[in-house]
Amino acid sequence: MSIKEKVANSLDGFIDFFSPKAGLKRRMFREAIKLSDKFGSYRGAEKNRLRSSWLPGGGSADQDIIPDLPDLRERSRDLNRNDAHASGITSTMTTNVVGTGIRPQSRVDKEALGIADSKADKFQKIAERTWKLWLPYADAGTRMDFYEIQQLVDRQILENGEAIVIPVMLKDKNRPFSLALQVIESDRLATPPDRRGDKTVRAGVKIGENGEPVSYFIQKTHPGDYRFAKAEDREFIEIPARNEYGRPNVFHLYPIQRSGQTRGIPFFSPVLTYFKDLAEYAEAELVAARIAACFSIFITSEASMDLNTGYDRNFQGQFLESLEPGMIRHLLPGESITSFNPQRPSATFEPFVEKMLRAISAALGLPYELVAKDFSKTNYSSARAALLEARRYFKVRQEWLARKLCQPVWEMVLEEAYLRGELGSISFYENKQYWVNASWITPGWEWVDPLKEAQAAEVGIRNGIVTYSDLYSAQGKDWEECFEQRKREQEKIKELGLEINPKADSGNGKSADANSADAGRGSEE
Repeated sequence: MSIKEKVANSLDGFIDFFSPKAGLKRRMFREAIKLSDKFGSYRGAEKNRLRSSWLPGGGSADQDIIPDLPDLRERSRDLNRNDAHASGITSTMTTNVVGTGIRPQSRVDKEALGIADSKADKFQKIAERTWKLWLPYADAGTRMDFYEIQQLVDRQILENGEAIVIPVMLKDKNRPFSLALQVIESDRLATPPDRRGDKTVRAGVKIGENGEPVSYFIQKTHPGDYRFAKAEDREFIEIPARNEYGRPNVFHLYPIQRSGQTRGIPFFSPVLTYFKDLAEYAEAELVAARIAACFSIFITSEASMDLNTGYDRNFQGQFLESLEPGMIRHLLPGESITSFNPQRPSATFEPFVEKMLRAISAALGLPYELVAKDFSKTNYSSARAALLEARRYFKVRQEWLARKLCQPVWEMVLEEAYLRGELGSISFYENKQYWVNASWITPGWEWVDPLKEAQAAEVGIRNGIVTYSDLYSAQGKDWEECFEQRKREQEKIKELGLEINPKADSGNGKSADANSADAGRGSEE
């Protein structure tokens, strides 16, 4: 039985005893409803005096996002241009997620294709060689290679909440492949004026019956390109989401946070006001500190002084009021100076900034140490814990980017190479998913404690916990390339007659030198 029913039942006897009138009964029932609303199951849903100003919207994902999206994007970009912490966070994210690039390693499914190891190895080498040949020509504007495009896409997702990449086929004899990628800013994806009454078009994306994107409306130039754009460049082009063969015509990349979400949200959206308030507070403290650092002398004289010469003026005739170090100024008769000591910087400045940055880091899912670039209050254990927590987050973003962008582009490159006859005679379209299979090597991270982690890796290899592929990929390296390089080095060492003796392992995780040192200490004792 609900609270409302319990209260109403308890009042029945009271109402029957004191007043049989229906008006009083209705009034008492209303009071019971108010009482039940006051003592609901969730305190967060209270509508009392303290929560009267908490009026969240109840719209759908697009209703809540799309009207505010232009302001969110512009403010996010402004932070990345002018705010030190925001710009640093974006650079840190891109450096750790993309770094020097997320690289493919061809891994065909030999069992599904029913081919020998030799044929699979040959195809994989050709595929990777083809990829390296295409890399420098990835950008339709010839300014970036594909790894630089990855960096730009990641920055676009952080700043704008989404990235839009259009694969195009260019006819240029100087290009080894026709495939190229065009990265456009999300402002160009918008609803044309003549389609604003169409309910199926949401912020430039036409939605199908199942919520899938059917087509995209792309403006020819950026809407903010006022100086260089022509009138005809303001027109829109409708691009189908996929062509007749199911190949994507547009890569619209953004993390989905709500069901039915059509456009992406900037990474800094939850903390835009925090960044702005913190920046203004820091600027106020800086101005006060500059004033406090000024030492000036003011001279008061009883002699008459012309008002027109007593103060400096600007070209508009306005009096200049400023304070600078070492300034000496004469005052007019009767004027005096009241001392002002702002006592800046305040003792609470640093703790307040730290608290704000900790709140920002919690909202963004990043450790405070990376947000503030401050490791002064950490030891080895806490620093390692912070870095491991951040790397888990970076790893999620890396794998997401590899699935959404890198793998489809890899498939397009191999498809064009097959059509050009560069992959040999294979059943490409019949078994495409097996031929284009690849693993993606993400940029590695340096070891926090190289000695300890090298020893842990050695133990892991010896006990079969990890493989060489795992270890090399964690460092952002291709294990096959590393093994081939090691073979070349060993052959060169033998050819030159060099003697390079690595420390022998005794089987207990210690080197021979370490064991001999332990034995020496034992004999001394």
